[in-house]
Amino acid sequence: MKQQMQMIGQAMLVPISIITIGSMFMGFGSAFTNTETLAALHLSSLISKGSPGYIAFSVMKATGDVVFRNLPLFFSIGVAFGLAKKEKAWAAFSGAVCFMAMHYILNTLLDSQGISAQTTTADWFITQQHMDPVSAVQKASIYTTELGMFTYRMSVFGGMAVGLTTAWLHNRLYNVKLPLVLSFFAGTRTVPIVTLVVGALMGVALYFIWPPIGWMLAQFSKMIGDSGLFGTFIWAIADKSLLPVGLHHLITTPIRLTELGGTMEICGNLVSGTTNIYMAQLGCESSHELLVRGFQSGRVVIHFGALPGAALAMYHCSRSSHKKVVAGLLLPVVATMMLFGITEPIEYTFLFVAPWLFYFVHVPLTGLIFVLSEMANISVYGGCLKDILPVLLQPDKLDMWGYLWLTPLFFAVYYFLFRYLITRFNVMTPGREEGSAADEDVRLFSKQDFKDKTNASTAQSSLFAQQIIDALGGPQNISQFDNCISRLRVEVIDPARVASDDVWKKSLRAKGVVHVSEKGLQVIYGAEVVMIAGDCKELLGEA
Repeated sequence: MKQQMQMIGQAMLVPISIITIGSMFMGFGSAFTNTETLAALHLSSLISKGSPGYIAFSVMKATGDVVFRNLPLFFSIGVAFGLAKKEKAWAAFSGAVCFMAMHYILNTLLDSQGISAQTTTADWFITQQHMDPVSAVQKASIYTTELGMFTYRMSVFGGMAVGLTTAWLHNRLYNVKLPLVLSFFAGTRTVPIVTLVVGALMGVALYFIWPPIGWMLAQFSKMIGDSGLFGTFIWAIADKSLLPVGLHHLITTPIRLTELGGTMEICGNLVSGTTNIYMAQLGCESSHELLVRGFQSGRVVIHFGALPGAALAMYHCSRSSHKKVVAGLLLPVVATMMLFGITEPIEYTFLFVAPWLFYFVHVPLTGLIFVLSEMANISVYGGCLKDILPVLLQPDKLDMWGYLWLTPLFFAVYYFLFRYLITRFNVMTPGREEGSAADEDVRLFSKQDFKDKTNASTAQSSLFAQQIIDALGGPQNISQFDNCISRLRVEVIDPARVASDDVWKKSLRAKGVVHVSEKGLQVIYGAEVVMIAGDCKELLGEA
């Protein structure tokens, strides 16, 4: 069961991957089409409405808008693609078919009852049904428009339901055999046909069952909103605790992208989910503030203060002869964390040498950091430079003063605490092991050296990929092979043929190994895992 849940978490990364780029486009586009921001930056004369620059940034903003307006569709396609074992392209196509069929049927059934966009606004419920404003907004939040079809607001939940259903059908039908007279519709062509019908049936079923579900979600989001700082603390602890087993996306994604993160009216539109609300506020010229409780601002303190402090402690705790090697190991990791928000390499370093450091020190401190960031009213989305840069262009909407004391405070806390604990309990962080570091080849390279090194690197990558496949028992022992943002996710046929954890960590550069089931394992490599997985898939014939 845990393996299936992890595969779902992994599949969610497929559509999530475009959210980062979408948020950057939205941030930069919104900043340079906002008259107040342009005036503050003294750019009004260069970028005015109708000018080529203004049009270019408007297009950039609209490109980001494409992502956030169509996330349910992207999830239906992405989850189906991510969970399909074979013929992934047909699974993605079938996901789109199922999604459109479901919502078109919902549109048809709602229209047959006289329910439309005009009769489901908050104002209409207030004036025609005499509801109080809060109840009217909650009632109106059940409805929306998807791809021009008036339907129920199921957000990412609807897309995920379609993706999961499509993947389940696809993995059972993509190679189905039919009588000769129907052979044209056999195999992969069967899947979109079946999902068309299933999508229609889902539309009929959801017409009856979604209103009470939507109401419960609205109540649950209200409970989250009313839980205050305690809720933030519990959420942060749960999110970080689930990182080792790869299930943290199941906590963060619903909060970020669905009604569980709250619903707010921005520029005349109802928007659900903390990320969606934040991006809508960023793109709305009449919105003069950004969401504080976005369950994101604490990440900056962790990525720029806490974990760099822990990294410095590891460096100072290493042996003198190893310090140069340890610095070469940690500096890229810290830089990657600050630039792109990937924390697993450094967190797994002490997770696997001393799990208590992770669960009893880092996890509760993470909860405290998120609470203090919220108390300081910090309103910044994301936790790395790629997320923050677009936001900085609209400083009038920001509140970042809390970072001036929180970031150095937790740098010091993590540095002194981790340095004390590492030395007090003799934790074997990098560079504290017995042995000596190898001398490094330090010199200037010629152009030919660079070419030779590039060719050697390509051959070495292929050899390394082959070593990984051999460590998994060979291609014939691999039943499923994929990756997420930081780890290989593998399912094997005979676990006895898989190399030991020590081989992975000492000979194959792995940060750690997680055994998620009898036949399922995850090998943590950090940011380089995408390239490693690509080389492996090429050798496996899956590229």
